[in-house]
Amino acid sequence: MKFFLINILILFLFLSCKNNNEKNPDDDPAIKEASSAIVKDIKGFYFVGMNSRIPSIYYYDFSTDKIKLIKSNKEEKIYELELAPDGNAFYYLTYKDLNKKIAIPEINGIKIFRYEVVVEKSELLHSLKPAIQLYSYWMDNERFRVVAISFDEIVASYLNKNTLTFNYFGKLLSDENELFDLVKNGYPVVESPALNSISPMKRFEIIAKNDSLYIRNNYDGTDNKLNLLKNNLVKIAWADNLQNVILFMKNPSANKTDAGHNLIIYDLLKKKNVKTFEEKGIKSFLMLGDYLIYDYKSSQNYSINIFKLSEMNNIKSLSLRDGCALKSLPIK
Repeated sequence: MKFFLINILILFLFLSCKNNNEKNPDDDPAIKEASSAIVKDIKGFYFVGMNSRIPSIYYYDFSTDKIKLIKSNKEEKIYELELAPDGNAFYYLTYKDLNKKIAIPEINGIKIFRYEVVVEKSELLHSLKPAIQLYSYWMDNERFRVVAISFDEIVASYLNKNTLTFNYFGKLLSDENELFDLVKNGYPVVESPALNSISPMKRFEIIAKNDSLYIRNNYDGTDNKLNLLKNNLVKIAWADNLQNVILFMKNPSANKTDAGHNLIIYDLLKKKNVKTFEEKGIKSFLMLGDYLIYDYKSSQNYSINIFKLSEMNNIKSLSLRDGCALKSLPIK
């Protein structure tokens, strides 16, 4: 009887310690932080659209519900536009024409510009020689990168990779050149920015276990499986409301001629997916304040949808006669 009582006491102490170590989900700091989150007031956004068949820069104003033409020049067609993470500036690349008379077409007359939103002024930063591939991206909040691949002028089987890195204000930080032997090294791998896997308040983190993605709650250490493959994850964006995270996933079922993506809105407090966008041909998206903005292929042209997080509803679709997109339109 004595040993029985001792065992009961030990079991009681063990359970008490276990209960004390368990954290109450209702005490999660993320709940309070989300209730007092400050969501940026967004006036509008810039995008690429066709103006008389010329890829140009447009601006959509939320308050007036109007589209304004910002820049259109047939000698400086818009190749790619990249809005800064804070939305207060953007870089854009232009080209003069596409040389289709050679086996692999070359992009001619490439220029790099920076646009200051506050003063509504563009600044030419750099010009590049013809390239067979050209792309750009923000490395982080402070650095912007442009990569151009071109034929070597001496050896036919060599490619030159020119990588330029600028700071937020347009200062050239580095201009690097690499030589690739197609026979030995293969074609240069396309670069992409590092994934922003940790939430702004560091309460949540997206991790991978084997081939699967999980959301980790750093308050109680729990991991919630997303039923998504890590190799399909392209980009992560944390909403200002501190409650939602946007996952940009490659769509394995999309065909090669119309490669697309899926967008998933995950609720960090409800611990579940609350919205999935599967429109045909989704290429890119912006997370600005209360708005999730993405482009997709509607009929034969690209259009832009505006989704409001606080209402969990599409509030506007933008379309131009010959198409519009957030970053770029196909070169014809």
